[in-house]
Amino acid sequence: MTHPARPSIRHHPLSTLACLALVALVSTPARAAAPLDDFIDAPGRHWLVLSGVSHHFQPDRRDWRESNPGAGIEKEFTGTPWVATAGYFRNSYDRNTFYAGARWMPLALGPLRLGAFGLIASGYPSPVLLLPAALIQMGRVGANLVAIPNLPGYSGYLGLQVRFAVD
Repeated sequence: MTHPARPSIRHHPLSTLACLALVALVSTPARAAAPLDDFIDAPGRHWLVLSGVSHHFQPDRRDWRESNPGAGIEKEFTGTPWVATAGYFRNSYDRNTFYAGARWMPLALGPLRLGAFGLIASGYPSPVLLLPAALIQMGRVGANLVAIPNLPGYSGYLGLQVRFAVD
């Protein structure tokens, strides 16, 4: 009887560094968490976000759902490029998606801002999503746009949300 070969464990210096950073973060005294509390309590504007539509570049790969109704909330943090976000929509796989994450929009060109969404989301093959994003805003109304190029085995798409200031 033969035994299956044991997988070899390979040592990666970056893995060790990441583990050490995680241990340091977890073992940091409570007073170091104060800046995080200050950030969360920072002034900012709250937004109602309505998810709406998507357009897939290769519709023949699947019967994509391109009407994606849903709603969420966003909080912009004044003086930073960060926005916290959470919500729900019906995704292009015709599944329920609940999401939470952040948007980082460091580049500004007038009313246009560019950056990325980082989300934890249900209803997708991977629960972690990192999406390039654009935001256009005129006063108390704006629109979020995400775009993904065609990838092996997946159709790229454009997705649109409309947002309204609530404070």
